[in-house]
Amino acid sequence: MPNLLGETAPDFSDPLALLAACHGRMLGLCDLLERLPAHQATHGNDDELAAAANRLLRYFDQAAPLHHQDEEQDLLPLLGDRLEPEIRHRLEREHEEQHALWARLRADLLAAIEGRPHPLEAAQIQAFVEACRSHIDFEETQVLLLARTTLDTEALARLGRAMAARRGLTQPGPA
Repeated sequence: MPNLLGETAPDFSDPLALLAACHGRMLGLCDLLERLPAHQATHGNDDELAAAANRLLRYFDQAAPLHHQDEEQDLLPLLGDRLEPEIRHRLEREHEEQHALWARLRADLLAAIEGRPHPLEAAQIQAFVEACRSHIDFEETQVLLLARTTLDTEALARLGRAMAARRGLTQPGPA
């Protein structure tokens, strides 16, 4: 019998699926972000734009940094020398670039929420969105693929516990 509520989201017991699901959310939010300049041009800084901007701010201010920490502080060390140094450096560099692009975009979203007459710049949004999409593709094909094929059950359990702890949650299982 199918689940009445639909698909259940992965949890910390399947940390690689959880990271991939986070990528899916990021891609969806990138799609939303791309629609904002046209919406603003037609409707101004209305309640719908403010709600979308608040949703983006919540995710990219809170969840995305935790996701990057999950990867840099827990996943990469678990992969160890199985991950080529160039891939590790690229991942970390791209995280820094995304944070810098987000900081500039964040200020524009806050201005829109506050109703200040400041147009959202499509070029700035596109730079952030393209960086996110390219990075997610890189992570999925290089990092998560390697993790799926090389990490054993205990390593995945450690990753899940570390991710849960970072969020102030407990994950059952041996320490």
